[in-house]
Amino acid sequence: MPPKKPKHTAFTVAVSAADDGASAPALRVYVALATDPLAAVAAVQAVAPEASVELSGTLSDRLAARLKLRPGEVRPI
Repeated sequence: MPPKKPKHTAFTVAVSAADDGASAPALRVYVALATDPLAAVAAVQAVAPEASVELSGTLSDRLAARLKLRPGEVRPI
């Protein structure tokens, strides 16, 4: 029997740029299709290494399918 594929979940990750004190910090939300939350955060940190990242939630399987996300993909939303 072949091994079962791991289930991927679309995790949302909030990314805030460094605060320069002159203006409000910029906040962006990314979605990463990964097998666990730590992998999703690591994938987003690879895209924005100098920013502060925080796991914020998940998207439904239906919405992830409509976005045509691939495993390991990171996309701003």
